[in-house]
Amino acid sequence: MSDYQYLPLRRDQEEIRLISLLPGTFIDDIRISIHHALLIPPTGVQDPEDNTCDIGSIPSYPWSTERTSEDELFYLNNHTYETSWVHPLRNAPANLQPAQSRPTSFEPYYEALSYNWGTMDDPEIAHVQDYQSNEEIEVTVIRIGKSLAMAFRHLRHVDKVRTIWADAISINQQDVEERNAQVKRMADIYRLAYRVVAWTGKEDGDSKHALATLRYIGNQLIVTKAGRLFSSPGSKAPDLWRNACHFLYDDRTWKALSHFIERIWFYRLWCWQEIKLSSSHSLLQCGHDQITWPILRKAILCLHNKEKLPSLMFRERCRHIAYLTADAIGHPMGTLLDLGRSKGCADPRDKIYGLLGLTAPSFNARLRTDYASPVEDVYKDAFLAHLALTRRLELLKHCVLSRRSIGGPSWVPDWSKTDFAAPILSEQLSTGLSSANFKYIPPDILEVTGLRCTAVQEVSSAASLEIGKVLLAVSEWLEHLPKTDVYVTGENIMEAFALTIFMNRTRERHPAQHFPSVFELVSLLHDISALRPDSHNDSIYSIREVGNCVQKIRGRVFFTTVDGYIGTAPDGVKAGDEVCLLLGSYSPIIIRAAGFGRFQVVGEAYIHGLEDAKGILGPMPVGWKVIVTGDALGRPLHRYMSFRTYQQTAEDPRLDTLPSEWERVAYERSPNDAAYFEMFKNNITGGICNSDPRLSPESLKSRNIPLYAIQLV
Repeated sequence: MSDYQYLPLRRDQEEIRLISLLPGTFIDDIRISIHHALLIPPTGVQDPEDNTCDIGSIPSYPWSTERTSEDELFYLNNHTYETSWVHPLRNAPANLQPAQSRPTSFEPYYEALSYNWGTMDDPEIAHVQDYQSNEEIEVTVIRIGKSLAMAFRHLRHVDKVRTIWADAISINQQDVEERNAQVKRMADIYRLAYRVVAWTGKEDGDSKHALATLRYIGNQLIVTKAGRLFSSPGSKAPDLWRNACHFLYDDRTWKALSHFIERIWFYRLWCWQEIKLSSSHSLLQCGHDQITWPILRKAILCLHNKEKLPSLMFRERCRHIAYLTADAIGHPMGTLLDLGRSKGCADPRDKIYGLLGLTAPSFNARLRTDYASPVEDVYKDAFLAHLALTRRLELLKHCVLSRRSIGGPSWVPDWSKTDFAAPILSEQLSTGLSSANFKYIPPDILEVTGLRCTAVQEVSSAASLEIGKVLLAVSEWLEHLPKTDVYVTGENIMEAFALTIFMNRTRERHPAQHFPSVFELVSLLHDISALRPDSHNDSIYSIREVGNCVQKIRGRVFFTTVDGYIGTAPDGVKAGDEVCLLLGSYSPIIIRAAGFGRFQVVGEAYIHGLEDAKGILGPMPVGWKVIVTGDALGRPLHRYMSFRTYQQTAEDPRLDTLPSEWERVAYERSPNDAAYFEMFKNNITGGICNSDPRLSPESLKSRNIPLYAIQLV
């Protein structure tokens, strides 16, 4: 039989290819037909933001109305954390229906397949039946990978056709121009499918037991749009949502769960976008077993939040999948790029193209999908598009000079490698709510503005990249601490060291979070420093904050500066490298002289004592401290609290009063926004900016702060 010949898609009419998976038993040959269909996004679909309830249905305190991640309304008792689907006083069900991204009668009706491609070694044959006008059937063949073939065998019905969109067949992979065009349509294709079916592989590793366990966990829970878990009404395990409520599972269950969350589908970039765009009908399938996506999401989030889990690797897998399950629609572009770097893909360009269904249209409009373009150019275009839209240098945190494998300037991140390392917490705000002052000088120079703060003096060896060996570096790092009892900030040196390796994740700084206190971190630090190479099974590895610490220091070095600061940075930092506080960057950036007055980006640092713009504005006044709270969607807000009144304010006490021509204004977050910002309006010009005007280069220079133009190459 001859090979199937693709007919071109009529792109001006928004055509896609759909697959009719013809009936058959598991062992039958795979038979399909392929047809074109118009996929025109509907208009007038209900907007979730308009999906409100009338004021008369709002209960009185302590009850409040909340929304689930599927946009269902429920009632929460803020004293007991009891939940209810019915009004606590009226005994009437909530009258709010979930918003729909796709009309129920939308055509064409199809399911979009999400799966790991695997290799094309030893491909299988799918028989393509083309029904001719004379009622004769022409049969051709198309070669498909074993992963897709296995999915088809499990998904097809024995008595009826199933309509599917699967990229390996629905896109002519040999036509680069068509690939470029269809990649831009991926968001519509997955969003408008009746559901996404995520094929995770055949039944194996006690997967049936794993899915049954996850279904049970997920059915006991509600998750809000901000990612908060509560017990579902009528739950059989009403305390399961609490972080301190441990799972008393046997070895069989933990092993089954471990095998399931190791499946490759969870770690592929395209799969991440595909499931995030899906409807609430979507599901994961493993062999013939299924679990709905909303139920799995709740189960994984519950596991991830537990204070104790069986191993560091299990926690790492849960952390990774918890990010996968987080609602990405509307998230800042920097966050998506940050999370996307930990996903694998066959073509390194897909680290950008594979996210375009989730990023803002204004970001996408600045990029041209071109698989023939050099990888470093694709990454540079993405960096510059993000910088132009957000006025932030937040993507410099992905630059690690010692691990680059692409060409181009050092300020362009190398996203080509799959990197599971956790980023530095953006809420450190080392230059406050400032915006980047930059100039791009083609082809490879980026001129930025900042303070050349200090220099690296001594560097320790790097923490291992191997999960079970990371913490062994801590005892060595202790030997490199400055020989003093008092740190440059006035804190005890051991407290400063603990805050450095845990990157300031404390209850004192994050009062709304379940983080340890500074005292508890110092105690935990002593336990960590006592670990030895043969103690990798020590119970300390089951503690949640230890797992977070592993992710914060993995592959990083400990260093001291010439003026007594301590910090961590990517491997490759050298004595003599400079520490800069660049306007529009959330963390200190380490740079290295490259000749001709220019510098390379070595990497992002965490330096205790330079958070909260202290390196620019100085320490907080006596009686004040910085706390990090959250907005309605759980995103961080920087606030200043007075010990005298315990009142919180958005105004930094180190800054002068906002000039009369400026005012702070309310805002709604959009995907164009930086990870961290607030909005200010100039009442004379009417202009609005996403940074504090008191932190502009002109304002800072008026305070005699020595800012420099720094050319990065």
